[in-house]
Amino acid sequence: MTTTPRPHPSRHLVRALLGLGLLSSLITAALGLRWLLSPGDALLAASGTPPPLLEILGSGPMYTAQLVVAVLGAVAGVAGLAITGSRASVSRLVAVVLAAVAAAQVALFGLGFASFMTLAQAGYLIALAMPVLLVTVAALLVRHGGRARWAVGVPLLTAMVLGALLGAGIIRDVALAIIPAMVRSGGLILVTVHFVLAGALWAAVALLLLRRAGAFEGVEAWTVRWRRPLTIIAACGPLPYALSRLTWLTPWPIVGGEAAAADPATRVWGLALSTGAWLGVVLTLGLIRPWGEVFPRWFPVVGGRSVPIVTAAIPGFAIAALLCFAAVPILLSASEMGLASTLEFALVFPCWLWGPTLALAVWGYVGHRRSTIGSRADRMVSTKMDA
Repeated sequence: MTTTPRPHPSRHLVRALLGLGLLSSLITAALGLRWLLSPGDALLAASGTPPPLLEILGSGPMYTAQLVVAVLGAVAGVAGLAITGSRASVSRLVAVVLAAVAAAQVALFGLGFASFMTLAQAGYLIALAMPVLLVTVAALLVRHGGRARWAVGVPLLTAMVLGALLGAGIIRDVALAIIPAMVRSGGLILVTVHFVLAGALWAAVALLLLRRAGAFEGVEAWTVRWRRPLTIIAACGPLPYALSRLTWLTPWPIVGGEAAAADPATRVWGLALSTGAWLGVVLTLGLIRPWGEVFPRWFPVVGGRSVPIVTAAIPGFAIAALLCFAAVPILLSASEMGLASTLEFALVFPCWLWGPTLALAVWGYVGHRRSTIGSRADRMVSTKMDA
């Protein structure tokens, strides 16, 4: 019986990521040149929590390194596009060289430019989006949810409507306090997002190039075999933060909730932050649940269809990169406040464990989905041959 080869990273995907990596390096080089010539314009330096590496090296060496590494990345991007466009495969030596350049981009732009605000800004944006997301989900469940309509959809939609009516004044106070601050930080948020995405893009380039050259076969098999426990561990990553923010609703708030007892708006904001963390728990568990492979029926347009692998892989790996990049700056910032604060931050923000396990869990999901797609193709070929 003829077998169908298992899917492997497409050359088009590698070239697309190289093109995006090239673009990110060009943007980073332009920013580096501007900040080197005018350090006062550097948004990261003006933030409340600048990257630790910037404080260690100083603005001149930091922005010089940014410019040099970014130009190196741009050159590697052009060379990589030329090589992958003219060859069906990439030799191990070429893959290692390009991966080394990619690693430099990840180390400087992913890790070096990260700070505690990297994670905080992401959390704030998710918390602001949660009310809209919850209302949308509740409305879809009420309309198409079947048995989940009465178990989840109606109660959730009722709770959201009542909360909006009864707490309109508090919600307005939260919006007036948070949204203008986020708008004022718009430039800093965009720069932070750029560096996180740049680091994630180049990390993906390095991994795909090495994989096309024959590396990581054993690692992928391992992640597929252990994907369930890895996913469960990763899903537990947001729980300490989610639970700590829920304590803001009690008389005994912990971890930054000292003002919650006297300020109802702070309590509501803590609830929003907790809800965003719970979303992370649910979506992570989707990596090992059936609805992570087939869209639920109540989804509009795509309900009942197979979930494209990239739909879970791209945001999963991006969030894992964000967590890994933020892990070191969080612990370094906490260490300045003493051992107790370091342990507290390590437990409430376990990015040091959450990020790597999430990356491995997503890798296992991708390997599992690829193997099931390959097995399905084999069965189709076998059926046609028997016929």
